[in-house]
Amino acid sequence: MCKQVDKVEGGIRLGFIGIDDGATSLLAYIDCLVSPATDGSGFVFRAIRNGAMKDMEPPGEPRIMRSLLMALQKSIQIARV
Repeated sequence: MCKQVDKVEGGIRLGFIGIDDGATSLLAYIDCLVSPATDGSGFVFRAIRNGAMKDMEPPGEPRIMRSLLMALQKSIQIARV
């Protein structure tokens, strides 16, 4: 589950933790970064997964990423009005 959100340069970091026998461990984190496009076409969104489970899908990630994508799409619609 995503339990921590931190600000990083150019975006945010979503931290996914695991709880086993009362001890927590960082499974993975995803840096969600927004930067200007080089060709002037708009902004570029990147999500980069790192940590112990960087090659696997942490619990809850698909739902969180779908919600994030929907929020980005809605923001683009609002910005165009």
